[in-house]
Amino acid sequence: MSYDYILDFLKGKLAGKDAIIGLSGGIDSSLVLGLLSKSVPKDNIRAYFMPDDKTPALDYDDIKKLSETFQLKVETINISSIVDAYVKLLNASSKENIGNIKSRVRMTLLYYQANIRNGIVVGTTNYTELITGYFTKYGDGGVDIEPIINLTKTEVRDAARIFGVPESIIEKPPTAGLWENQTDEGELGFTYKEIDRAIENFRNTGDFADDPVSLRVKDLYLKSMHKRNLPYSPGEV
Repeated sequence: MSYDYILDFLKGKLAGKDAIIGLSGGIDSSLVLGLLSKSVPKDNIRAYFMPDDKTPALDYDDIKKLSETFQLKVETINISSIVDAYVKLLNASSKENIGNIKSRVRMTLLYYQANIRNGIVVGTTNYTELITGYFTKYGDGGVDIEPIINLTKTEVRDAARIFGVPESIIEKPPTAGLWENQTDEGELGFTYKEIDRAIENFRNTGDFADDPVSLRVKDLYLKSMHKRNLPYSPGEV
């Protein structure tokens, strides 16, 4: 599979602009960083790692590997104090709600960098996440461009190897990292391999099959429709 169309897309959209990207130590943001390194001057790539006090040490290690692999500086901004302020102000206790706060704090920090640098915030959402709604509205979904939005998680893994993402990142269990011991597949209820088969069928036929995985994906797709649309309004704009 050729990824030239993604590289050309990035070159065109980022011409003369800084690319602002948030890194998690996961495979999606790591692949996008690799694609950026092949598309635009490295001086124009501004990468940020935004951990909190629950971020595992392994993620710090993988961020260091990424920086060394792609020879790019990654700035670390710990968001714990900001999140704690929100939690205290809102008296928040639900791990899901606090997770969404974390995601939206990260988005705010990325857009601050974009504002002061006249840059473009580069997203890391893949096609599997898009269809299942597995992203935070106005959090990691709050970006300017989405270069890997047409790649399923399975395709992301294949591309990551081609673009030299460290194997430790490719092989570790995918997680949004919003609370301790959280994993994508644990929340979704099936493996990405199973989910991607259902999604590929949907992409090819426009409908979901009548099996447990497909029905689960269909339910997630319908419930998350609002995430893929502009805000609803009473008339045409």
